[in-house]
Amino acid sequence: MSAVKYAETGMAAAQAHKWDEAITNLNKAIDQSKSPQWLLSRSQAFMETGNLDKALRDADFAYCTAAERGNDKSRKQMIDAQHRRSVIYFRKKLYANADACASWSQQLAKGVAVKAADKTADNTDDKGFYHITAADIEPRRDTAPGQGQHDGGAGRFAQVSSLLGGSKGSSGPYEQEWARTQSWRTTIIRFLEALPAEDPARRVTAKPVPAKPSLEEEEGEYVQKPDPEIEAAKASPAEVRSKPELSNGPFRSQMYQSDASITISLFMKFASKEDTAKVQVELQPNLITVTGVPREPSTAYIVPHAAINPAKSTYRVATMKIEFNLAKAQPGKWPSFGREELSQPGPSTLPQADETAIHTTLGSNTAAAQASTPKEPPKPKAPVYPTSAKGGPKDWDHISADDDEKDVDAFFKQLYKDATPDQQRAMMKSFQESNGTTLSTDWATVSKETVKTNPPEGVVAKKWSS
Repeated sequence: MSAVKYAETGMAAAQAHKWDEAITNLNKAIDQSKSPQWLLSRSQAFMETGNLDKALRDADFAYCTAAERGNDKSRKQMIDAQHRRSVIYFRKKLYANADACASWSQQLAKGVAVKAADKTADNTDDKGFYHITAADIEPRRDTAPGQGQHDGGAGRFAQVSSLLGGSKGSSGPYEQEWARTQSWRTTIIRFLEALPAEDPARRVTAKPVPAKPSLEEEEGEYVQKPDPEIEAAKASPAEVRSKPELSNGPFRSQMYQSDASITISLFMKFASKEDTAKVQVELQPNLITVTGVPREPSTAYIVPHAAINPAKSTYRVATMKIEFNLAKAQPGKWPSFGREELSQPGPSTLPQADETAIHTTLGSNTAAAQASTPKEPPKPKAPVYPTSAKGGPKDWDHISADDDEKDVDAFFKQLYKDATPDQQRAMMKSFQESNGTTLSTDWATVSKETVKTNPPEGVVAKKWSS
């Protein structure tokens, strides 16, 4: 099979989130040709399977190769490579590097020369720590690609529309890429502002033009080189085969959250897919027990920061990680997901479970009676994260509460007025089909399927009876 066929198969697998299949086929394609597009696709597959070092290596190589080729696709590939580097550094929790790469991606999208794209020194103090706030990256009429200095309010709403998923406009060839990264940077800034002023993650160690890495030691490793452990196992009797050495410490973790839920990923490596089927998970309001993990001891105990609702929580076991999507018993932001224990924690160390949530899960008649006349719980106060901003710390969950309802209504009217016909169709279709619970401007997605009703947390959608 030719390199192009392998690449097409691999990229199709990546689109379907079949990461292992994508890596296998893209390895064969990249062995024959170092296409930046193929490297970026394999970089995403490595990133999604938790192999961040290889993901960064492929993104760096893709950038260098695109710059060397200098054809009509090179600038977009360089823009995408810098954006991919930003996401990988974010996964590594190197937030200053993540924002720096995102900034370089935007500068390239605006048409700035590579040598002039590095503006990180403007936000670095005399000790080498990177400081930036959301206000520093707000889109302005004179900075967005293709925006003139005298476009009035239309430019501002066009930017908002673009950030909400609008289609590429006619004002610049890479406006969509610029807007994508602009939205992504607001997330990075929130994590940067939560860091202490001299945290190591505030140092920019990435370079705008990365050194070209070597791929020789990695080429074909998934499809050509025999696994030494497998070969040794084949050559030895089954009764004397030794198991690979297992870790005995906590797993590497990652989390992201909303007021209503939190997603926790524990990264580990199972020997085979058959081993993932042996994993058993028990969800309790104040404890998650996982048996069959690749570690000694083979049971992990996760103590959430606060009580969860097991009935609304789910989990997924993959060969490289276990992912939990946990519904919070009480809404609010958590400073951390909690902790992982190697042994059974004592009852006194567990968070207090919410009684109403437990009864509801068990189908208690008492809970049903209480639910008919619920008392509104006090709204939890979101944590105030440390920040280097001159205006002090911000409570991001309550900024919008300061706006009047009239102003919000006017904003969406203006947003609809300034949207493209496809965006207007997407907004109308998503709003009507979801019974007013979803508003989308992405016609490419909305047009393909019915938009499902997505009621707020604590509300149950019911159909009208005839």
